[in-house]
Amino acid sequence: MTKGTQTLFKNKNTSLLIALLVMLLWGSLFPVIKIGYREFGLDSSSPGSLLLFAGLRFLICGLVFQAVLLRRDRKIRLPEKGSWLSIALITLSVYVLHYICLYIGISHLESSKTAILKQIGTLFIICFAFLFRKEDRFTAAKLIGGLLGFASILVINLNGFSLTWSGYDLLIIAASFFGSASIVISKNAYDRYDPLYVTGWAQLLGGAVLTVTGLMLGGALNRFTWSAAGTLVYICFASSTAYALWNVLLKYNDMSRLNVIKFAETLFSAVCSWILLGENIFRWVYLVSFLLVCFGILIGTDRIRKKQPE
Repeated sequence: MTKGTQTLFKNKNTSLLIALLVMLLWGSLFPVIKIGYREFGLDSSSPGSLLLFAGLRFLICGLVFQAVLLRRDRKIRLPEKGSWLSIALITLSVYVLHYICLYIGISHLESSKTAILKQIGTLFIICFAFLFRKEDRFTAAKLIGGLLGFASILVINLNGFSLTWSGYDLLIIAASFFGSASIVISKNAYDRYDPLYVTGWAQLLGGAVLTVTGLMLGGALNRFTWSAAGTLVYICFASSTAYALWNVLLKYNDMSRLNVIKFAETLFSAVCSWILLGENIFRWVYLVSFLLVCFGILIGTDRIRKKQPE
């Protein structure tokens, strides 16, 4: 990676904008995945079909990454001996366990609510990243930003004056913690290896595991149309682009700061869910939740404090 590219991803202002673009892409995927279920005629009660759909997504994404790396390096790079453990752990945590919980959970919940629930593990990274990375300093601003983000999750689950949870909510929360664990693993891996190289192999292996698991569970795509193909193309494009940008950001920035920004994913998901699925996001709990997310990002990333030197 060139020095100019490194400077771009290290700069606080440009890294914030890139991170928000990633959140827009990831946020849009929540409703688009549900559209994909409909377009491919998937039965939400069939875990095999849901996992097969997820597997095809990451098989295609992994192949795209391999094509990009082949064009860049002029050769196919097999995993180095020392990188296998990191790739295996990332594959298991994010592309297998994380997406098994996510794809099953989202099939039974509103995509906007799913996006908010999925941030619960983010608070752990914001508050305790310093335990895993020496350069990731603990600050009161990060803690406040994380607590505001966590408060938004509690608000979104309010039913009157009581909290309501379902088994599918718990699946999304589990997905969040698997995803957060993968961030720590990935950050350590990127100290030694190229983020695109690690991501490409992890997605390819994860896609293969999910696809085989889905087929073993009797999964099937019940129909295939041009509309379904277009949906899958967008999912793969948004996923590949977002993961490529995010993992390079992760290499050059603090985990806790990036994870405060990650709460913006809920905002973009809600707006996209309203536009694409007609979900009713104009409820007081959503409004309060969105405001908490915004303030959390502003405080946690020092946007409302005196500008610090880069």
